[in-house]
Amino acid sequence: MSNYLDESKKTRDRYNRLAMLYDLDDVLWLGLKQYSRKKLIKETNLKDSGLVLDLTTGTGRNAGLLARWVTNGTVIGIDISKNVLKINKLRNNRYDNLHRVQGMVQSLPFADETFNAVFCTCGMDTIDGPDIAFSEAFRVLKKGGTVSLLHLKRNKGPLDVFNFLSRFYAWIWRADGADLLTHVQKHDVEVPVYRNLQIAEAIVARKIG
Repeated sequence: MSNYLDESKKTRDRYNRLAMLYDLDDVLWLGLKQYSRKKLIKETNLKDSGLVLDLTTGTGRNAGLLARWVTNGTVIGIDISKNVLKINKLRNNRYDNLHRVQGMVQSLPFADETFNAVFCTCGMDTIDGPDIAFSEAFRVLKKGGTVSLLHLKRNKGPLDVFNFLSRFYAWIWRADGADLLTHVQKHDVEVPVYRNLQIAEAIVARKIG
């Protein structure tokens, strides 16, 4: 944990170098990730207003979905890599309610209880200190708001039918995976949605305190 700042700099440099290949990962998963993002938004019961934060927003696939959903609100996407944010801006330039910030999700530049909802799809598995990032997401979330997560697990179990893809993904992006349910439950939350998807997990946690 003490080295996550140095590791995050390496992550930033890696994503800056590979920004043009970022979306290749979605292609290799045959659209499964985008389908899962859409499903998570629906299961969150996200309203069409309010302030929504998209962690590790990357090239903006999830941010675009959120901006289209939150028609009467605002979406802020944050990512450590300036190069993927440039692609994000090009992809989503038609959404006036979507804004981008370069920064670290382990140290969010926002005040406590700012957002109505926080999303992190396909990001907690690639960052350093995912438990720290969740604690930060919880900090900036308003009471009654939700944190919605979708990521590859660290312990995928014996039935990893996408073994090659998950190994390739881990090699390219240095993705260690994340098993966050236990950490999430240490906070003052209720968990209305939990999906153990064998190689991944989906979590919707509502802040109650």
